[in-house]
Amino acid sequence: MTTALLFVAAAALCSGTATVLQAIAARRMPVHPRLDHILVGRLLQSPTYVIALALVGAGSVLSLVALRSLPLFAVQAGRASSLAVAAVLATVVLGARLRWPDFAALVGIGAGLVLLAMSVAPSPAGAAWGGTEGVLVGVVVATVLATVVALRLESTARAGLVMGAIAGVAFAVVAAGARTLPSLAPAALVGNPVAWTMCAAGALGMAVNALALQRAAAVATTALMVGIETTLGAGLGMLLAGDRPVVGAEVRTAAAFLLVLLGTLAIARFASPDGVLVAAGLETDADAPAPAADWPAAEVPVTANGPSDF
Repeated sequence: MTTALLFVAAAALCSGTATVLQAIAARRMPVHPRLDHILVGRLLQSPTYVIALALVGAGSVLSLVALRSLPLFAVQAGRASSLAVAAVLATVVLGARLRWPDFAALVGIGAGLVLLAMSVAPSPAGAAWGGTEGVLVGVVVATVLATVVALRLESTARAGLVMGAIAGVAFAVVAAGARTLPSLAPAALVGNPVAWTMCAAGALGMAVNALALQRAAAVATTALMVGIETTLGAGLGMLLAGDRPVVGAEVRTAAAFLLVLLGTLAIARFASPDGVLVAAGLETDADAPAPAADWPAAEVPVTANGPSDF
């Protein structure tokens, strides 16, 4: 189980770094009214976005391995802490400053993760309910329809928030699918509808998240996405895979999960890609698509770095 927990920590490190790089790449692209090959092609031409994709892939693989022996709620909480990684990364690399509420959020996340690690026991992966495939496919179809509706919304900011929520749902399906796969053998994956559903949900989540970051303040968008992915994923794990905490540790587990979730949502304000863009000199407050009130300008000082990939 210790190895699985280390994989979760490594996955959070990959995801936190990828979040920052994805936002930088997406904000350099012109806003498109719909998801098409032009936007996707331009993103794939950005070295920053390609590196982010590689990190997302690495984080997904690490999480997939961890899910073979850990309950989904524990892995989801660990992945949610990727925003704490982004905050620390901004502090170390970009010289951003943390205030005491940010430190409190980081301490809460750390304490919650420690409590979760003490409250889970090894649990083999596999679906516990026969309707797993139908549930996951139904959720993916619903997210596709919701995306079509969101793209037609007149309010750009509202559309971005809705898309952030949709991305969270899509990523929760990926996590639930990974937890319910009976085997990771290539032959078994090729013929498994859950594996194909995971691929579709992952691609949809990545694309919709890029559109969301172009349209709405990244603070709210990221918080919505992470909050929905974490809670919905945990719920699907309990429903479809029979995930449960250690007997007698139910209250402690719930409190630990809540600590991580609330701490993550709190640190999202500091670790938002908008704030990182300002700190990296890739965007000024005047250029940002969201009001400056969406992040404390004093916490993330503007530097003289130029708009180049890193």
